[in-house]
Amino acid sequence: MSRALLRRSAMAACVASVCASGALASFAQAQAPASDQRERYAPLILKLPATARVLSLGGAQAALRDVDAVFGNPALVGTATGLAFGAERYANGATAGQFASSSTIGPLGLGVGVQLLDAGPRYGIFPATSEVLTRETAAGASSLAATLAASLTWKQMRWGIGAKYVEERVTDDRAAGVVFDLGVSKSLQFLNSTVGVAVQHLGPRLEVAGRRESLPSQLALGIATAPRGLGKWFDLSGTAQLDVRRDGELFPRGGVELSYSPLEGIAFTGRVGGRRPQLREERPVAVGAGLTVDRFTLDYGWEALREGAGHRITVRLR
Repeated sequence: MSRALLRRSAMAACVASVCASGALASFAQAQAPASDQRERYAPLILKLPATARVLSLGGAQAALRDVDAVFGNPALVGTATGLAFGAERYANGATAGQFASSSTIGPLGLGVGVQLLDAGPRYGIFPATSEVLTRETAAGASSLAATLAASLTWKQMRWGIGAKYVEERVTDDRAAGVVFDLGVSKSLQFLNSTVGVAVQHLGPRLEVAGRRESLPSQLALGIATAPRGLGKWFDLSGTAQLDVRRDGELFPRGGVELSYSPLEGIAFTGRVGGRRPQLREERPVAVGAGLTVDRFTLDYGWEALREGAGHRITVRLR
């Protein structure tokens, strides 16, 4: 197969991934659950994208090889090493932060990650709803998720497991527990892509003030293509994902990245993504951009919300 044909195939696959996600989202939106059903499950932090890059790709992360794979698929921990940290500011002043680190020890990949959400005074109801991200009058909440994950290659596939401590505070009390993720991934020759499958947020119900709520457990199926050259300076890649939540609801998401590299070690990246929102305050559109200089990357992500928008910045060091 010629190089030109490969490039055209890569572009077609990336565009197809976004179109497919959009088509699935349109179909799923027509069968959207009632508003109160979209606000089920706790803690809220587990339903938010962790980094600017993931946000601007519609939240699709199950097949991404990146430092912050600890948040998406433990099987891909260690495929990229370094650290990432950042924060997001929401329309009503609520903030979220994140830190992730990934490394390897021989054949073993190791990753740690922390996600935080501070959405005002803790006087709300459990479970917290997404209104705490957009409305100043909404009852407050705070959430935490701290993760440790490991991966190993076996039978030409990567396998991973992650354990995380999660908690959500809405009163003077807190709901807390230990949650597990399981993942597997495989590299394919087709478009030099990676496929990933992750079973996320497995564990017992959380309880606070006499009220119990289930975790947002789901099965995530994803594919991501490696960057393909478009001419001399441009590269194109894409990712798509389908989340199957524990109640059977389907949530497709995906996006594309276009990078321009005028000099070796320097790249400018634009991203656009779409999703079927899992939260009432979210909207389908997300975009972002990135600047890479050698081993330093600064990413920005923007998401549309029902009231205002969310702005996230992430710094990655490799």
